[in-house]
Amino acid sequence: MVILLVALTIFGIFLAHAISTSLARKREISRVGLEKSRMILSPVPVVPNSGRVPWFPEDVYYHKGHAWVKLAGGNTMKIGVDDFTQQVMGDIEGIEIPPLGGKLDQGEVAWRIRHGNRKLSQLAPLGGTVVEVNEKLRKDPTLINRSPYEEGWILKIQNKGLNKEMPKLMDSLQFKAHFDQDKAKLMSSINNQTLGAVYGDGGEVIKGAATNLDEGMWKILVTQLFHSSPEQ
Repeated sequence: MVILLVALTIFGIFLAHAISTSLARKREISRVGLEKSRMILSPVPVVPNSGRVPWFPEDVYYHKGHAWVKLAGGNTMKIGVDDFTQQVMGDIEGIEIPPLGGKLDQGEVAWRIRHGNRKLSQLAPLGGTVVEVNEKLRKDPTLINRSPYEEGWILKIQNKGLNKEMPKLMDSLQFKAHFDQDKAKLMSSINNQTLGAVYGDGGEVIKGAATNLDEGMWKILVTQLFHSSPEQ
């Protein structure tokens, strides 16, 4: 009798284990099937052309109008546009550069860049006399997009008032703080939907954002972030 009870107990244990295993397999098969179904039925998400968070290297100085300055030797300075500018504008299709010998004043318009129907006048980070222009930009202005701080430089100028004008420039850390302040002001001026046309959820810049904005929003962007005036 005892042997029979032991046998029935062992049989019951094996039966319960078999049933449990079978149910687990059915649940796994059902889960895998559901996931495959979702993979087939769900649309593939479209990744927006969101660009990236702007890059402000430490070996140059910045002006509030998003132009940079780098010492080129002696009292000669190399200047150009920053990474934020080229991302906001998108692929640059044209540029208006002052001639050799032209005079620049700090905080006044130095050059104009264009994409589509958007033209941006940018302020000179320093005053001085133009001694060299990047002729490559006349043939291929997208050099600014591909290499804003190196191959895409715009002008070289001779500056004689560096001690007076330097306080209006910022190093990388200072400029990032200034940029964040300007961004906060912009956020208070426009709604979330419009802000989403300029910045992604992670703070990355939407490439070509300039063409996504209506005239009113473009004016706000230019005046608050570039401290300039919009042009047609």
